[in-house]
Amino acid sequence: MPQSGLYSSKYETLLAIGQLGGWEYNVLTQELWCNQAYFDMLGRGQTAASEWAKYPIKEVWENWLHPEDLARAKEYFADFILNPAKEYAQQFRLLHEEGHWVVILSRAIAMRDDMGELTGMIIGTHLDITVNAQLSDKFQQTQKAYERSKRQIIKDNALLKAILNSPKDLFVIAIDKKYRFIGFSDAYIPFAKEVLQNDVAIGMDVFAVLPKDLHVFAKTNYDRALAGESFVISNSFLFPDGKRRYYENKYSPIIDQHGHILGLTLFANDVTSIKAQQEETRLIDLRYAALFNGAEDAILIADTATGELVDVNDRAVALFGYTKSEMIGMHQTKLHPPEDFEYVLKKFQEFSKNKEYQVVETNIINQWGRVKPVRITGGAPFRVGKYVFTAAYFHDLSVERSAIDRALTIQEMLSKAEGIAHVGSFEVVLPDGHAIWSDEMFRILDLSPNEVLAHKDVFSKLVIEEDHEIYHRWVDKVSSIEGESAPIQVRIKTHKGITKHVIINGVAYKNKQESVYKYIGVVKDITVRVATMESIKMQNKKLREIAWAQSHLVRGPLSDILAITKIIDQDLATASEKAFLLTQLAVAANKLDGAIKEVVNNAAPLEDIEPLP
Repeated sequence: MPQSGLYSSKYETLLAIGQLGGWEYNVLTQELWCNQAYFDMLGRGQTAASEWAKYPIKEVWENWLHPEDLARAKEYFADFILNPAKEYAQQFRLLHEEGHWVVILSRAIAMRDDMGELTGMIIGTHLDITVNAQLSDKFQQTQKAYERSKRQIIKDNALLKAILNSPKDLFVIAIDKKYRFIGFSDAYIPFAKEVLQNDVAIGMDVFAVLPKDLHVFAKTNYDRALAGESFVISNSFLFPDGKRRYYENKYSPIIDQHGHILGLTLFANDVTSIKAQQEETRLIDLRYAALFNGAEDAILIADTATGELVDVNDRAVALFGYTKSEMIGMHQTKLHPPEDFEYVLKKFQEFSKNKEYQVVETNIINQWGRVKPVRITGGAPFRVGKYVFTAAYFHDLSVERSAIDRALTIQEMLSKAEGIAHVGSFEVVLPDGHAIWSDEMFRILDLSPNEVLAHKDVFSKLVIEEDHEIYHRWVDKVSSIEGESAPIQVRIKTHKGITKHVIINGVAYKNKQESVYKYIGVVKDITVRVATMESIKMQNKKLREIAWAQSHLVRGPLSDILAITKIIDQDLATASEKAFLLTQLAVAANKLDGAIKEVVNNAAPLEDIEPLP
């Protein structure tokens, strides 16, 4: 129980000044006394019976303790009773009348008498430290947040440094307003050493490291950033190590929390390899475009899963008559006649699975319904990402087949023309003499392709003996001189025993070794022409004889008749002379009649002469 008198008054004054709630506990009787302030700080002033009244400890302390603090607080108090020599000070929460919790700092001391012996009394105080606790909690929270932020900043700083230092082709530098280094990434150190051929350190003048020919360029960009501008520049430089490099440089000002510019940062990204890849890609694209769009055949690329076209070239557009946009997305079977659908679909499935090139001939149908024959060459499927495609070349066979038909027609016509003109063609491989003869060549020689193999010696043996020498001299000459040879006329005797006159002419060709290796020529049968010429010669002889007869046999008597008739007509002769002239006229007429008969007799054989063709 509190003491009275001056001591009590001072004790109460100290409690009041310190805004403390006082309490006393008798260990021996387990009695608790509390002052008014003890209850007031919990909003429970009406609970106090009187100043320093006695209360059950359970009712005015244990029942008000926070559930989380109850066991700990009771244990601590019990431990102090058993060990009163130690300091008693603990913190716990008590329930305020209004329902919130008040943080209490409780301190106490065990009382002793003049002899230093324990009296069994404990005197203590309660101090409301709720505000301090809140501040402490906030401080602790702030401290924890600070520690978390600190750890995060350290982590972020390490991550940022790792990010900045990881790319081998990227370096970062920071420069102050006086163009001095205030920081740089690790990549800049070997770059300066190996490329710029200078050492670099914090605080150095930037221009002491850069080559002189870059000073103006660099300062212009630094000044733009120091003026507050952020920008990116792509350029290339020829560095002191002799290599040209391409860079993408990003300049940004360094601005503090007050908006003041402290310097600048430069992110320099070496894009030389990217430029090379872009150039390579560009060249690949150009080559692809050149090969794809410049191909002589139509090229169609289809999705193997759907069969739909994903790309076509210009030749395909021309072949099918559709626009490129119309063809893309079209199913490839729509480009064929209905009767070929099943066959084409089967072949497309084979193309899609086969790793080798496949070739098939079929028909396509264009926009206007015209059916054309084509040869389709399908390549092995190729993958782009998750899609698989196949490419096919469509070769238009219309012109080719037309050309073949035309060639066969021309060959047939040529063969007929050779027969009409009696001209055979041949090709001889030298020096072995193996040859290729046309049909007319066999006909001229009265041979059959089934009877004998064409060879130059077969023809040589048919040349008659009288013409052997000139023929072999001609063969030796044309076998050694390149180009067109002079024609030669010889006689041959065919296997049927018929003598024929032929003219041989052609062209010799040399190989890379400058040797004549081939002779292509023609053989013309002129037997009929020779016979005709002989007939013409005989006819000319007869005509000359007729002309002589006309000059000498006919013209003499005719002249006499003309002269006598003129004398008689002009009455230039006497009667006796006229009688003589009439006699002479009869003589001349008989001579003329005889001459005419002789001419007629000489002209009779001309009826048997074959006329000129």
